[in-house]
Amino acid sequence: MIDVACVCVGDEYKPELYVNQLWLSLHKHLSGPFRLTVLTDNPDYPYYHNRPIRRILIPNWPNVSKAWWYKMYLFSPDMGFTNTVLYFDLDVVILNNIDKFLNTSHDKFCILQDFNRKWIRDYPVSNSSIMRWQPEKYYCIWDDFRLNRANILKKYRGDQDYLTNFFKQRNDCIWWPAQWAMSFKWEIYRGGLIQSGTGLDTKGNWPAEPEKYQDKTNPWVIPAECSVVVFHGKPNPYDTDFGKQHLIPDI
Repeated sequence: MIDVACVCVGDEYKPELYVNQLWLSLHKHLSGPFRLTVLTDNPDYPYYHNRPIRRILIPNWPNVSKAWWYKMYLFSPDMGFTNTVLYFDLDVVILNNIDKFLNTSHDKFCILQDFNRKWIRDYPVSNSSIMRWQPEKYYCIWDDFRLNRANILKKYRGDQDYLTNFFKQRNDCIWWPAQWAMSFKWEIYRGGLIQSGTGLDTKGNWPAEPEKYQDKTNPWVIPAECSVVVFHGKPNPYDTDFGKQHLIPDI
């Protein structure tokens, strides 16, 4: 059995939709047994009673305004992980089997390359939407964050910038192949943007004008190797036709 983890903090991602869809996706697209753990600021969501989902409350950290920083607690021994850990952000849509995220480079910390790779091939920053690690081997991340939290929060914009720097001096972090998990608004929607940018129109609305995309006909283009579509920033998955089309019926 493997441990799958997510973070559900604040009001943006309703757990009855996002956590439930993650559980259903794992049930459908992961071959082996799993245990889903939710790191949350509210342990009393009623939907949890219908799922074998473990809940752990976030730590009480002052001056933490961004929920992504709570991902650091996932590396703590307090989480009680005893198996391989596979982490997903809640704003992802899993399309098909994800066993490959578990079956490669078992001795390495695995993470995505930041989606600016579309514009800069060797862009040297990681994206923490999907991660995999062996818990005991990477307690060192927690130890460093725990001892230096105040300075880290001041120095870095977010967890993935911190993790990128943490692994600069190590040789045990790799990126998964780019097409395994892709950006919806930069790489999947209408075949992807032609030029660098946010995918917003001149008024800051999504999507941008049709002429800015590769494919003027199809609303999205999914490469054969793509198993996960990541919605970073706006829009959120289930605010789009793509997300609604890929909703998994409850069981």
